[in-house]
Amino acid sequence: MDVLDRPSTPDPSTIPFKHLALRYGAIWGGTSILTTLVGFLTNTDPSLPTTGPIKYVYMLVGFAVAIWAVIAAIRIDRDEQLGGSISLGRCVGIGTLTGLVAGVMGAIFMMLYLNIINTGFEAQMKDAMMAQYEAQGMSEEQIEMAMSMAGAFMSPTFLAITQVFGGAFVGVIIGLIAGLFMKRESFPNR
Repeated sequence: MDVLDRPSTPDPSTIPFKHLALRYGAIWGGTSILTTLVGFLTNTDPSLPTTGPIKYVYMLVGFAVAIWAVIAAIRIDRDEQLGGSISLGRCVGIGTLTGLVAGVMGAIFMMLYLNIINTGFEAQMKDAMMAQYEAQGMSEEQIEMAMSMAGAFMSPTFLAITQVFGGAFVGVIIGLIAGLFMKRESFPNR
C-alpha cells in the first residue's frame, strides 16, 4: 500500500535544470558568435545599418536558434527529468537562464570583437549613421547633436551590458511563450 501512496512524478525543486540552460545557452551563444564572425569575414555585418536585406537573414537565424535552444531545454527537462510535467514558472526560469548564458557569452565576445577583432566597428557605425542622417536632410548641428547622443550607446561596455540583459529578456519571452504551450501540470492526487 505504501507504493500506491507515493506520487509517481519527482519533486521539481529537487531536480536542477542549470546544466540544460548552460548547454543550450552555450549553443545559442556560440551560434550568435559564429554568425557575427561570418558577417565580419564576408563584410555583411548585421549590426551596421548599411548591411541591407541580409541583416534579416542573420536575425531570422538568431531567433530560430534562440527559440530552438529554449524549447529543447524545456522539453528535455519536462520529458526526461520531470516525468512529463512542468510548470509555467519553471519554463520561464529555464528560458531566462538559457538566455542569460547566451547573453554573457555574447558580452564577452562583444568585448573581444570590438577591442581586438573589429577595432574599426565604432567608426564604421558612426560613418553609416552620418550618411543616414545626411540622407534624411538633417543639418550639421542636428547631426552633431544626434552623434553625440548616440556615441554613448556605441561603446563596447554598453554593447556588452545590453548583450547580457537582451539575452535574458529574450529568454524570458521565449520561455513564457513556449511555457504556455509546453506546460503540463502534475496531479498527484488523481
